[in-house]
Amino acid sequence: MAEINLINEYVTRLDDRFKQKSLTEAHCGHDYSWDGVNSITVFSLNNMEVHDYGVDANGNAVATNRFTGGVAPADIGDQITTYVLQQKKSFGGGIDGVTNMDQKNIKKANTLLKQTWDEVMVPLIDKYRFNTWINGAGLSIVNANDLTNTKGANSVVRAILLAQSALNNKFVPRDGRVCFIKETLSVETKLAEELNYNANFTGKAIVNGECARMGGLPIVSVPDDWMPAGVNFFIKYKRATADPMKLRMLRALNTVPGYYGTYLEGLTRFDSFVLANKANGIIVHAKNGIAAEPAATLSSSKIVLASSGATAIKYTTDGSNPKTSPDAQVYSSPLTVEPGKILRAYATKTGSINSSILTIAESDVTAA
Repeated sequence: MAEINLINEYVTRLDDRFKQKSLTEAHCGHDYSWDGVNSITVFSLNNMEVHDYGVDANGNAVATNRFTGGVAPADIGDQITTYVLQQKKSFGGGIDGVTNMDQKNIKKANTLLKQTWDEVMVPLIDKYRFNTWINGAGLSIVNANDLTNTKGANSVVRAILLAQSALNNKFVPRDGRVCFIKETLSVETKLAEELNYNANFTGKAIVNGECARMGGLPIVSVPDDWMPAGVNFFIKYKRATADPMKLRMLRALNTVPGYYGTYLEGLTRFDSFVLANKANGIIVHAKNGIAAEPAATLSSSKIVLASSGATAIKYTTDGSNPKTSPDAQVYSSPLTVEPGKILRAYATKTGSINSSILTIAESDVTAA
């Protein structure tokens, strides 16, 4: 019987991988310039104390200084927060010219550079931003039950609306918000009974990764494993963060000593920061996996902080954000807070994301 030799053909059309555009870029904060610097220092001003204006019913002065309750006016203080850009990621590789000749020149420099950026760097940057934003959040809601598409206490639509209300109560601007939600939970959102398959919610052409809009709030679905474990969704005000992309360099070097071919290099410098005074512009909704916000009780005229299972509790007593303040202290024993001062604290827990931030005046702390 004659032998038959079949021919194998290597095609030049590449089998490229699935990819998507950045889910975060359109929702990053870019209020500050990083041109020519590696760090920026941002000032914020302290508020002045409010007093009863020092006059009696007849308009006669009852205090030496009518505006400050009789005490000498104090200079208005300020706080500074320094944000240092630290993330530098790079890659490199070569296309051997001799070998590529015998592969029908299928390896194209521009194609390879774009592929690595789209498939590796974009997800890396997005996941870094998600983690930074969530850990820096000032607000959180924890519900141990699964969110569903049916009406009731565990409705996913109700959960999103409650999170929106929490932001409203903190005076967060209502425009410029976005909701990042786990992909599997976005399905329940689209099927929610409250929306009744509303075409205005689910049927429009969507950009920037949006899968829907709810009352003007963009809903962006995120791959489940890009979100920290236990987190259902989070809502972010765009300007609550500073997210510099200082450098994105992709280049092909065609003349490299000792090498025939093309050498490819990529480098990016980026970072992400939740701004000290805008932490309440982010709220996280989680089933679990988040440290419990510290609780404050009064014992023997001192404040006791506690968070179940916490690794540590960090606090400030000057009203500054303990997640960003260089003056934040690790809690170890009951505290005394001066009248008029604000205590702020958050908890860390190994294997969990940081808690939301407790904000309370000593006068509002109740006895245990």
